[in-house]
Amino acid sequence: MENKIFILIAIFSLSLSGCNNWLDVRPETEVDLEDMYADQQGFQDALTGAYLDLKNDNAYGKDLTYNIIEYLAQHWDCASESTEEELSRYNYTHTAVQDAFENIYSQLYAAIASVNMILEQIDGKQEVFEQGMYEIIKGEALAIRAFCHFDLLRLFGPMPTQVSGVRILPYVTSVSLAYHEHHTYEVYTQLLENDLLLADSLLSTADPIIFTIAQEREELSIAAENFLVKRQIRFNYYAVKALEARFYLWLGGDENKAKAYTCAQEVIGALDEDGQPLFSLGSSSDIGSQNYVFTSEHILAIYDYQLADKAEDMFTMESPFSKERDIVVPDLYAAGTTDIRFQIWQEYTAENGAKSFTIKKYHQDKTVDVNQIPLIRLAEMYFIAMECGTLAEADALYETFCLSRDIPLLEIRSENQLKDILLDEYNKEFYGEGQAFYAFKRLAVENILWAQDPGNAETYVVPLPLNEVNYNN
Repeated sequence: MENKIFILIAIFSLSLSGCNNWLDVRPETEVDLEDMYADQQGFQDALTGAYLDLKNDNAYGKDLTYNIIEYLAQHWDCASESTEEELSRYNYTHTAVQDAFENIYSQLYAAIASVNMILEQIDGKQEVFEQGMYEIIKGEALAIRAFCHFDLLRLFGPMPTQVSGVRILPYVTSVSLAYHEHHTYEVYTQLLENDLLLADSLLSTADPIIFTIAQEREELSIAAENFLVKRQIRFNYYAVKALEARFYLWLGGDENKAKAYTCAQEVIGALDEDGQPLFSLGSSSDIGSQNYVFTSEHILAIYDYQLADKAEDMFTMESPFSKERDIVVPDLYAAGTTDIRFQIWQEYTAENGAKSFTIKKYHQDKTVDVNQIPLIRLAEMYFIAMECGTLAEADALYETFCLSRDIPLLEIRSENQLKDILLDEYNKEFYGEGQAFYAFKRLAVENILWAQDPGNAETYVVPLPLNEVNYNN
């Protein structure tokens, strides 16, 4: 019998809670789907519930941004004989480590279940939507499904340089109590690409982040207008293009890298209604205004209204997320550096003389309602375009990037030099954001900075949870 996984899908009920109108999602089997999806508001509420799944601590609210995934990247120090040390040593047989990845695995599939519920209902209810809202809600749901499946692949799937014909993971597209078959890498990535391209085509016709669409659309209800504000904290059209760039780069090969380059350049060149860049690289002015997370770069982010309080708890003197200054500085920031990212680091000293060197990236000005954890930033699009274009194009892109970060200009003369630059930049740029480990895996880095263990298939491929129900041939 083929490998299969059992995923229990509960029917969700939705109720509004809190002053920020976030949805509280609870499994309830008695909910009438006809009532839940009777109108556009029901679909909007259900989609908001899916975004709540994404900001869960076991997903992008913590573990897949600045916690678990960053220990794999060697970005934090850890106590001896702790779970964090086992993570940093890639000890995937350790019980607590297995539990951590089981929680991540389950939460990502929970988010997939949420959007699958929407996708199974939406085509039969097109008449309930205002102009463009069907395309936006369906497009966002498909993008969330692709996004979660892609990170399951990046974490639990094979290194892209070591792909085989074995079945790896289930690509789940239905709400069912049945077992979901595992797919081969080839089938899995094709299903993922299908979702991305369909999300792309839907949002390209309706997303008001594209200013020409915003100018031409009919007037919407207040509820719909409110739903469409701050497109960067939802899966907007450019977030899908950015995810496509990330996906095609992962697949590798000349054809896919050409696609990745085109997608990345479209995002870099996106304009607003005044003809100005829609996204712009962070600069020294952001540091001056304490915008350490560079919100102008956010192509996709999650909103957490408690982020300021969380940052004060987790990124100060008692921070569980810190790295010795004497390790970070010589390896990432040369003496006398003008790199603005060095100013995102801060050392705290306790009364007993103990020190903590950590980032203040997520610290927030409580008078400004930002509270965003980035999932895809413009800097990554620069790196993807650099890797996928010619050396001359990479050199031009890197010059722009260097000017934004106030670092010395380098002339890129070889592919090996470019790879070294990119690895250095992934380490510095995405500290606490969960992207460096995936870059190491994709590039098959053998000598991971600060790691005690070599980078190889045992390091980079996290085993599937032990409690997953498998049936072997």
